[in-house]
Amino acid sequence: MRTYFRKLFHLFTPLFLCFGVQVAGAQTGPGVTDTEILIGQSCQLSGPLAALSSEVRQGASLYFDHINANGGIRGRKIKVIALDDAYDPKKAAENTRTLIDQEKVLALFQYAGTPPALAAVPVAEETGVPFITPFTGSDALRKKFSPYVFNIKAGYSAELETMVKQLATIGVTKVAVAYLNNPFGTDGLATVEKAAAASGVTLVAQAPVEVDRSKIDLAVEKISKVSPQAIIVVSAGKPSIDFVDAYLKAGHRSTFYMLSVISNSQLVAALGERARGIVVSQVVPSPWNQGIPVSREFQALARKQGIQEFTFSHMEGFVSAKFLVEGLKRAGNKPTRESLVRGLETMAKVDLGGYIVELSPTQHSSGRSVDLLILGRDGKFTR
Repeated sequence: MRTYFRKLFHLFTPLFLCFGVQVAGAQTGPGVTDTEILIGQSCQLSGPLAALSSEVRQGASLYFDHINANGGIRGRKIKVIALDDAYDPKKAAENTRTLIDQEKVLALFQYAGTPPALAAVPVAEETGVPFITPFTGSDALRKKFSPYVFNIKAGYSAELETMVKQLATIGVTKVAVAYLNNPFGTDGLATVEKAAAASGVTLVAQAPVEVDRSKIDLAVEKISKVSPQAIIVVSAGKPSIDFVDAYLKAGHRSTFYMLSVISNSQLVAALGERARGIVVSQVVPSPWNQGIPVSREFQALARKQGIQEFTFSHMEGFVSAKFLVEGLKRAGNKPTRESLVRGLETMAKVDLGGYIVELSPTQHSSGRSVDLLILGRDGKFTR
């Protein structure tokens, strides 16, 4: 019966939204009062990935604070309730239950990391709660359609395929992979293996890396024995930096390729001059680009808050917050979880300031652009 009514809702809501009609009568949904909209988040407030998660949250807060200072969404201010999962999937699932059952949030936003996100999605789907822009490029959250999951950036497979193609183009044929020893890392390794076979690149070594840095010397030893021309690091945040640091300290050299879930400021802070030459894929606009409206907007709000050092992680949080706000505006005068889903699905071709989002009732993943940037001597990215 619920499925039948959901189909009817799905069919007619876009028409209602066009005329500004709020579906579901005079009742607001969970997480919505006359003055607030509650959004839930499980992320890393502690542990090795806390610093990276902090940058994403800071970027999102810049935009939410701006919206709240200007009256909020129809008089309601956005409040994000963030719970710590320390990158533990079990804890992320528990946090999700707490956010939905006790905090009564309207939606879940920017869950950080592949294992926590994958653990939380079944709970979100079971309870019909929108799961919006997780901070992960996991293809498991993209290839299989979910009525409640929304992504607006390219996935890890697109990033890794771009890396391998670029390596093949410049004549690099001996490549190694250091990968995080969890579903995020093993899925990425499989993507690299497939892309390498298609591009004529030889994978000469592969080694797992643990989040807590344990056994990192074994990974360094295994990879260094074959002297690869390049090393693709399928990891995020501090574990990525730890591997590069250990590899270089052991006296070895190579060119490192990293995914977008890494902070340029953390790389430079941890590695200093040794960070020069590291290649990082990026899937959101550059925070330094003066030619893109969303980047200029980010810069102005960041400087207003005293933030002078920008990162792509900041920008991802910022763009994701703009996306959520646009969805909330489209959810009607009295938002519900269902009307928010429908509102997000009406974003057929929405410009967030030079960043285009294309979604529909049958397509919940947008974003295909991948750039490969290199860290220069000054710690800044260049093409």
